[in-house]
Amino acid sequence: MRGCKSQGITLSDSSSVYIEERYQDVDSSTGLTHAAGMTFTPDKHWNFGLNGEVGTLFDSQTYAETKRKAAGFHVGYNHGQIQASSSVEFRKDDMQQSFTTTLAPAPTFAPTTTFTPSATFTDLRTWLFRNNFKFQITPDWRVVGKFDHSMSNDSQGAFYDGGYTEAVIGYGYRPVENDRLDVLAKYTYFYNVPTAGQITPDALWAQFIQKSHIASIDASYTLTPQWSVGGKYAYRMGDAALDRVDPQFFNNTAELYILRVDWHLHQDWEATLEGRALTMPDLNQTRSGMLAAFYRHFGKNVKAGLGYNFTNFSEDLTDMSFRSHGIFMNVVGSM
Repeated sequence: MRGCKSQGITLSDSSSVYIEERYQDVDSSTGLTHAAGMTFTPDKHWNFGLNGEVGTLFDSQTYAETKRKAAGFHVGYNHGQIQASSSVEFRKDDMQQSFTTTLAPAPTFAPTTTFTPSATFTDLRTWLFRNNFKFQITPDWRVVGKFDHSMSNDSQGAFYDGGYTEAVIGYGYRPVENDRLDVLAKYTYFYNVPTAGQITPDALWAQFIQKSHIASIDASYTLTPQWSVGGKYAYRMGDAALDRVDPQFFNNTAELYILRVDWHLHQDWEATLEGRALTMPDLNQTRSGMLAAFYRHFGKNVKAGLGYNFTNFSEDLTDMSFRSHGIFMNVVGSM
């Protein structure tokens, strides 16, 4: 869960500043950070931004604190058929270390482990780069893409460093004369090396080391003003490993199938029901189930809603955690 309280001030027609209080409760980290930034729009095509953040986060398991300082820069361009944006951020985390104590009482009781923060801090420095673009080739066809990259250096040595790369290129088709059809074909390259904060006490990575190539096609078609149908197929070809010291990569192919029905209850409301199946040939596993959600439309291109995933897998094939079961909130934007 994330939340923020913000206040903005408009300095002129072309510049403004904001101040935010951000509360975070995601995965194993909770805490409050303070953020501030400034945006500058010199003309209708360009926009620039600066931002900074300071605060303290706490590990919900070990109670160790992380003192965070971050600063970033953003630039965006929008002209005719081209939209592009790029940003860079530097983050410095001073992370408190903790030591474990394992108690083994009577043989009939399971041992318990407690975590105690220590006086030792380590330094983690991270660079993050985000890039997005959209190019409208014709009124019917468009190309979209992104390139996100990060690299982390830990003061404890290269063993604790991390890295992340996600490159996406997509080709969208929505005919102007028959806007009932919407198709997006996409290719994703994904590489993830979790950082020190994602390592278990047994020196295993809490997340997989992953190198994947993912191809997908997603389509929807409006049958009537009240009903539309759609589907998605995705294929992952990749390798994964858990051991950080001596990674033994194994093949990790997967295929995802989704069939979807949308019912427009009202002008601003719709219900979605999906049937999903995930096959993993290398593990000889097939998982399947349903997903249901209700959405409210905000304008023509954005909708937000709540739903329930009756399966434990995500439609995002880069997510290998199998922790997607339960209630979710989703925001969807269309091109």
